[in-house]
Amino acid sequence: MEQMTTQLITAVSLTEDKGLQKDRQYLFSLQVSREGIIRIITTDDIEVYYGSVHDFLISWSKISSLGWANDKETFQKMLEELKGND
Repeated sequence: MEQMTTQLITAVSLTEDKGLQKDRQYLFSLQVSREGIIRIITTDDIEVYYGSVHDFLISWSKISSLGWANDKETFQKMLEELKGND
């Protein structure tokens, strides 16, 4: 299994692709594969892939990183703390 760093991101969608709502702010995890494919999963379970960082950047505005984790447990803890459900 490939080790990946996951970023916790908040950003505003500029598109309505794949179930996203334009101008809505989302909280999502972001991962990048060795091949450069970007995968995001929003907290309401919308999964979107981008073929390049350019494709990702033109789809979002007000992009902010809230932290990162190298394993699922750390990421889940970080997400729960952010939601205030600790």
